[in-house]
Amino acid sequence: MLKNLRNKFLSLCHVTRRLHIETKFGKNSFQIISKISKTSHKYPYLWLRDNCKCSKCYNYVADEIDIDLSKISDNIRPSKIESIDQKTFSVLWNDGHESQYDLEILYNFSLKSLHQLKTSKKHWNKDIIGKLGVPKFNYIDYLNNDSTLRSSLESIKINGAVIIEGVSANSNEISNLCKRIGPIQNSHFGADCLVTNSLSFKDRAYTNLSLKAHTDTVYLKNSAGIEIFHVLKPAESGGESLLVDGFYCAQQLKENHPNDFEILRKLDVEFNFLKEGVYDLRHHGPVIELDKLGNFVQIRFNPYHKVNLDHLPFNDICDYYKAMRNFSKIIQNESNEYWISLRQDQVLLFDNFRILHGRAAFTGHRTLITVYISRDDYLSKANVLGI
Repeated sequence: MLKNLRNKFLSLCHVTRRLHIETKFGKNSFQIISKISKTSHKYPYLWLRDNCKCSKCYNYVADEIDIDLSKISDNIRPSKIESIDQKTFSVLWNDGHESQYDLEILYNFSLKSLHQLKTSKKHWNKDIIGKLGVPKFNYIDYLNNDSTLRSSLESIKINGAVIIEGVSANSNEISNLCKRIGPIQNSHFGADCLVTNSLSFKDRAYTNLSLKAHTDTVYLKNSAGIEIFHVLKPAESGGESLLVDGFYCAQQLKENHPNDFEILRKLDVEFNFLKEGVYDLRHHGPVIELDKLGNFVQIRFNPYHKVNLDHLPFNDICDYYKAMRNFSKIIQNESNEYWISLRQDQVLLFDNFRILHGRAAFTGHRTLITVYISRDDYLSKANVLGI
């Protein structure tokens, strides 16, 4: 029977080639092939049955799945497959249920997500980013045009940072900018945080001292995803912003000090934020986090907050300090530092999982408002916009 089914389905593959998607049915599996991304993936028939969108399997009022997998056999197989039109086919299952499928929707559920995981990020040092600078977009266009919003978020995904220009120098504008992506992520600093050199908060950022390159909230399980800076009042002199591509630096560590890279990838250390009687925030994780495919996920690097190593064996502690020393040298190398002077009408957005930031010392009074957007909200908006 499967041979006959495959012969019937070949005609469906032929008429859907304008979509650049092909499908194959085997004895135990269903395969989707994309000619555009040159990717393919094989799924058990249970996956195809689980993706049925008929009214019995999907609650369109609640927009939720309504399938009970405990009632579907692992031996579910198609008994009959028919082409409906150029991109739609139906399956009669061996349990009597009938499903209809749209190839484009199946692609979005399967190969599209796999393809997006491979979207290349452009790692950079000072020379690379210095040729074109951080991508810039107009504020009014950003607020009113989804294509500009999409380009802005795509720039963050590729380069790690973007600048929105033409923003009024008042504290309300930054919330309007955030709303285009998602809600402000609250933290112990507050929802929107005014950073001045008035020592209103016991933290080095609230002085006029320089700040070395670092990532924020490394001690939180849900670290800040996107960080946003708006200088409302610039300093009399100094106060330039420093950006460093943590993924580029981690790649340099991997190539030049592979053993140190492995140490910072594997060791689970405790990052903490301790203010006696006020805060005791702790999170365990690696300095360099990778996903299952070996792609960079997050850099946790902040020389101003204690890293607890008490739980590690003696040799691991020694290895950690050696690895961090070499990683720090790469991060602090001038060839990897990109300095910018933000104007009052500019707002900087950057990926806190990737981009380290710092600040030059300054004189006079300086006021900066900074907010966080969670990584989940940022990625959700990016997915909605097809990035």
